[in-house]
Amino acid sequence: MTDSVAPTLHVPASQLRAWVTDLLLRLGARRPDAQRVAEALVDADLCGAASHGVRQLPYYAGQIQRGELQTGSRPAIEHDRGALLVADGAYGFGHVVARWAVALARDRARQHGVGVAAVRHANHIGRLGEYTELTAADGQIGILLADCEGGGLMLAPTGGRDRRLTNNPISIAVPGPDGDPILLDFASSVVAESRILQAAERDAEIPAGWVLDAAGKPTRDPHDYLAGGTLLPVGGAEGGYKGYALIVLVELVVGLLTGGPISDTAHRRFSNGFVFIALEPGNLRTEDVRRFIGWVKSAPLQDDASEVLIPGEPEVRTRRRANGVIGLDAVTAESLDALAANVGATPLSTLADPPVG
Repeated sequence: MTDSVAPTLHVPASQLRAWVTDLLLRLGARRPDAQRVAEALVDADLCGAASHGVRQLPYYAGQIQRGELQTGSRPAIEHDRGALLVADGAYGFGHVVARWAVALARDRARQHGVGVAAVRHANHIGRLGEYTELTAADGQIGILLADCEGGGLMLAPTGGRDRRLTNNPISIAVPGPDGDPILLDFASSVVAESRILQAAERDAEIPAGWVLDAAGKPTRDPHDYLAGGTLLPVGGAEGGYKGYALIVLVELVVGLLTGGPISDTAHRRFSNGFVFIALEPGNLRTEDVRRFIGWVKSAPLQDDASEVLIPGEPEVRTRRRANGVIGLDAVTAESLDALAANVGATPLSTLADPPVG
């Protein structure tokens, strides 16, 4: 699912990566880590996942200032069982920790046919599809499950109205026949919490079926969620029990394999625990995949549909349409300029192409 807020500022991706790198260096990051985070955030914006793009920077800056994100830490393997690695992310940049863990799992998959990295205590790892896409583009199958280690509860269980769970995203990617992976990447709630926060920043209504208010009633006001409401699980009001079950199982799989925290009554800092699985498919059966895609896309269309899309196609098309330029909405641009002013960085608006004003 791609985000769709009208942009008011257009910045070349290469310049935005350099700007983000400079800003993170000023916040205390090491250069390789700053470059890696900049790459991940800008790529999220390029493929349409603005909720996981550069708009996250003020949040990360706050984490660094509060000591929740450790800019000088390094992840470490704690248990090495051949095909399975268990590691601690030491609350470092999640994008750095996740790329490190994914590389380890993929290497073990080449040796054993399967490689699993179970990691606790990473900071926000960003768009899960980035890691599975890269894996599939190189001929392996990638599966990624993540939780929030009990931090920032967002959802009530089916039948309840108080938050007890987080939205535990998942991603799966399979090599496609023409180089573009077939990709699943979504939160186990109807939408990611960041979509609600974006709407609240703009005082915009949200679609029906995204959240309930604190009394357990449907609402289209994002501020009702901030006032103690709850996200709905995948499946919404009628089928949400399926998303709820998915959330519970992801929480338990990730928590039990990583040894990290599981949601309970304790107030916890936000961090990502995750399990990444890489699989060597052996014979890729490329032509079988191609025929399958053709079969699916040849279905007769509903009256209001123009075509059948394969999972992952929207991201691929959005990235191509972007053509190396990222559009940022006014709220995001203003918050980033405020952050730049706080750390003495160049105002983001000076990078606009064409220049603003």
